[in-house]
Amino acid sequence: MNSNNGKQSRFVIGLVIALIVVIFAVLNVDPVTVSFGFTRVKLPLIILIIVSLLLGAVITLLLANTGNKKENKLNRHAQKQISNVKVSHDNQIADALKENNAKKQTK
Repeated sequence: MNSNNGKQSRFVIGLVIALIVVIFAVLNVDPVTVSFGFTRVKLPLIILIIVSLLLGAVITLLLANTGNKKENKLNRHAQKQISNVKVSHDNQIADALKENNAKKQTK
């Protein structure tokens, strides 16, 4: 339930930020000159703002997915190690109980 509330709040915050960017872009429609090093292009500032926003979003998605894959791989590795430790611990307890029972039977 908390995860759902977190997702909803991030969605609302994202919408508010997107609305601010859209308002900012609409207020800045004057043409600007953009230099790409080898050429110069004159574009309305609104297009430059929107393209920059979209490129930032794409970069963020690419980097976020890369991190999640590594994190998931680490989590699976950690879970496997925890499982191995639990099995080892259970075996040690079983061996100790067997030894204890064997000592009781010899007495």
